[in-house]
Amino acid sequence: MKPGQLTLILSLGGLLGLGQVQAKDSDYRQPVTIDAGRQLVELAENKVTFTDNVVVKQGSIDVRASELVVLRNEQGLQSMTARGNPATYRQVLNNGKPVQAQAREIHYDMAARTITLIREAELKQDDNIVTGYRIRYFIDKEQMEAESQGGKDRVTTIFLPEQVQNFDNQSND
Repeated sequence: MKPGQLTLILSLGGLLGLGQVQAKDSDYRQPVTIDAGRQLVELAENKVTFTDNVVVKQGSIDVRASELVVLRNEQGLQSMTARGNPATYRQVLNNGKPVQAQAREIHYDMAARTITLIREAELKQDDNIVTGYRIRYFIDKEQMEAESQGGKDRVTTIFLPEQVQNFDNQSND
């Protein structure tokens, strides 16, 4: 895995949709460290599974999971999936503010260029929160969508009053 690939995979900075946020630039130049209690390499399937308190770090990025599955194909990295109860993600953005996400599953599909939080998904920056069954970020389009699970729950977004005022000020410019 090349330095910077994991940041692309795990960078949820733009996922918030709660204002102009960017992943911390210096994170892309840092080495990736995956620490786990166990690692299983399945060469025939081009699959590596890390288990037992998995910790992934690259610069300010910190991912914690019970399991991390990395799939590769002939072109290189195909997808990464972190699972946990919940799996968590944290990163400091260029503006110095942390972004946090958690879900039962955090999936990055390299071909589709999407990051998806699945089951009990929650995304936070400051006190702004987006929750839902599934939160998906389309990297190339810089679009985020959150959805419920077929009427069983709702998508909820909570903005701080000062954030709402900032949106009003930006739209008046």
